[in-house]
Amino acid sequence: MQDGHSLDFTPVRLTDYDRIYAYTSRFGEGSCQHSPVSMYSLAEKYGDAVCEYDSVLFTLRNKLCSSKYRVYLAPLGDARSMGTAYAKIAGDAAAYGKKACFFTLTQAQTKVLEEALPGRFTISEDRDLAEYFYSTEVMASFSGHALQRKRGEIHAFWAAYSSRASVVPIQPSDMAEVLDFEHKWLAGNAQTHDAEALERESRMIELQMAYFDALHLCGVIAYIDGRICGFTYGTKLCENVFDAIIEKGSREVPHLYKVLRQELAKQCACGCTYINIEEDLGVEGLRAMKLAYHPHHLLRKYRATEK
Repeated sequence: MQDGHSLDFTPVRLTDYDRIYAYTSRFGEGSCQHSPVSMYSLAEKYGDAVCEYDSVLFTLRNKLCSSKYRVYLAPLGDARSMGTAYAKIAGDAAAYGKKACFFTLTQAQTKVLEEALPGRFTISEDRDLAEYFYSTEVMASFSGHALQRKRGEIHAFWAAYSSRASVVPIQPSDMAEVLDFEHKWLAGNAQTHDAEALERESRMIELQMAYFDALHLCGVIAYIDGRICGFTYGTKLCENVFDAIIEKGSREVPHLYKVLRQELAKQCACGCTYINIEEDLGVEGLRAMKLAYHPHHLLRKYRATEK
């Protein structure tokens, strides 16, 4: 059911990367939600579809829509177009007999929405969706008194393993080895975590490994005695923000995750000012871990629902 007020959304394809990145890298505020990698490889979870209209990128999260609401990301484009863009989205939802709902707006985006459609939306902050930004320079060295203990633990890792350990860039020839490690990691953790979420994540990793270069991904693998013990990778969200998407490591190797985070900063994110380590989703242990690394700032997130 469509009319002249609706937008023509099409599912995100791999070939859409460049045109999506042209918008998200300029206007996305370094948010991992506005990432062409996320939009493409999380199709199973979000079903993202995009529409480019009047030099604005619109994104519909198909799989979050309900009988009452159509769910969108913030439109991206020149600031002068945003008031009209939010009204266009409200019209698109109405064309389907639904209300508009915005998923993970930033503080700046909520301000524009309120100015464009005053009093029309209920807006609330969602702390679980706040994204953690860290100084790349600090993460690469763990400098400063607050990170002194973590710096010592990394030194302990290298003292213990010395020449037995190495951390090197992921190469195309490494994909099968990485996936084999991921599948073993999944089998060992499915009983103590959300198995369904981990299996969906594993399918996402398989997709990202298959199109690693096309998705502009960069990562590292950790080896001990020539055997893989962990990996991590991410992508640039814009010129100054790198998104740390995935990290997996053996819990039997002390301090390995700290080494992976440091090496990702040094080998992949060194040209960026910040590393975005994404949301904690309200998971208590994950939140405590991310705060323990002393983020430079949080990108606060909001939900907006049409009244």
